[in-house]
Amino acid sequence: MLRRYFSLLLALAAALVGVQIPNYVTQYQQRIDAQYTEAMIYYREYQAIADTYLNGDMQALLAAHENSDNDIFKAEAVPLRTLIERVELLSYEQQQLQRPLPVQVWFIATQANSQIRQDTWHMYSYNVPMTTTAVVTALVSAVLTLLLWDTCWGLLRWGWRRIRHTNKGRRVTP
Repeated sequence: MLRRYFSLLLALAAALVGVQIPNYVTQYQQRIDAQYTEAMIYYREYQAIADTYLNGDMQALLAAHENSDNDIFKAEAVPLRTLIERVELLSYEQQQLQRPLPVQVWFIATQANSQIRQDTWHMYSYNVPMTTTAVVTALVSAVLTLLLWDTCWGLLRWGWRRIRHTNKGRRVTP
């Protein structure tokens, strides 16, 4: 009976963790969108210059800054390169976050920008959203956890019985 109560508590904990997964993904997406929007404010200004003078080629604008004889423009190449790379990274992340939830979770866990992932975790706001995705994720988490628990418990019981059965055959009476 105690094992059943433990199983229920384990399922409840798994459901509460599972409901947080889509919430974390949403908060990560919001952070990406906010940073992308902010970066695009400055990027558009440089893009307008590239459109006017270099047929829209941002790499040519960057090269013009890097190869300039003017030290001010040459120094500006470093933040310009950082801005271009940041916009490309954030754009890529936004594309990856348009896929189904399991793919999004896998992307965030394995390939996402570690600094943004860490910032999202530090600023994470726990709540229990009652969306269909959150509820399904919670139920799947609970079921998978219970299956894993019951499998491990069954294997332990099977192993214990096997050991006891093997030891009974080895007993020697004095």
